[in-house]
Amino acid sequence: MTIQKYSGAGNKFIMLNNLNSEFKDYEKIVLDFIADKNNSEIDGVIFIESSESADFKMNYYNKDGTGDALCGNGLRCTMKYIIDNKLSEKENLSIEAVTQIYDCKIIDKENISVKFPPPVKVKTNFKMKVHFTEWWELLNCSYVDCGSPHIVVFIDDIEKPKVNSLEEININEWGRNLRMHKDLMPEGANVNFVKILSKDEGEIEIRSYERGVEGETLACGTGAISSALIFYILKNHINPVKVLTRSGEYLKVELIIEDKKLMNVILSGKALRYE
Repeated sequence: MTIQKYSGAGNKFIMLNNLNSEFKDYEKIVLDFIADKNNSEIDGVIFIESSESADFKMNYYNKDGTGDALCGNGLRCTMKYIIDNKLSEKENLSIEAVTQIYDCKIIDKENISVKFPPPVKVKTNFKMKVHFTEWWELLNCSYVDCGSPHIVVFIDDIEKPKVNSLEEININEWGRNLRMHKDLMPEGANVNFVKILSKDEGEIEIRSYERGVEGETLACGTGAISSALIFYILKNHINPVKVLTRSGEYLKVELIIEDKKLMNVILSGKALRYE
């Protein structure tokens, strides 16, 4: 079994060529990989497979063994893997993921973009009762489902306790609190805490707690999309939005708007193989 490791702006994956359908027991394979101490940094496993409706299929599994999941950075890494391994000579590919087809494009030797359809659901400025410290509070939240469900919280809206930076966020406890919130069950949601770095420049910084990983990841593609969209809607009409991830790398989110209607979202950033 030949594996390669890829990082999409800090989101790290094991990649497996499954074009000949060699691998069947996905959950066991994933859990075996994650149990290896040499893979402690891995967020998920991607099986590259054949597709009847696209050039390739990305079959993504979270590190807890759950599948049927969308991963924006995983799509970008899948595209880079295909090109690096000469599985296709095309610079534009269609890749199937969770029954949707995504257009992927090479920008340069390090950067890949993916075009997403508009979110299936967006809800802004609603209250969720949370318990971050010793007090309960009604926290202002927003929700985006862009193929993967996300809660977006601007840190300025957190009152108990007041926080000034993302470093002060208790990401695992607070993220789990929202991820498992009764109002979001049974599926729950990923959680993104957002700090505005510059309204004028359209720049935000995020920390993401991902379900399936059940902890913080260094980057989250669909989290970047969700956070950028809510920033655009609520805070400032800047497009594209630059998203600083926990890895220190940036993702760019471009909103394609025609006649005041969101048509597509383009996510771009680095995707690289590493040892």
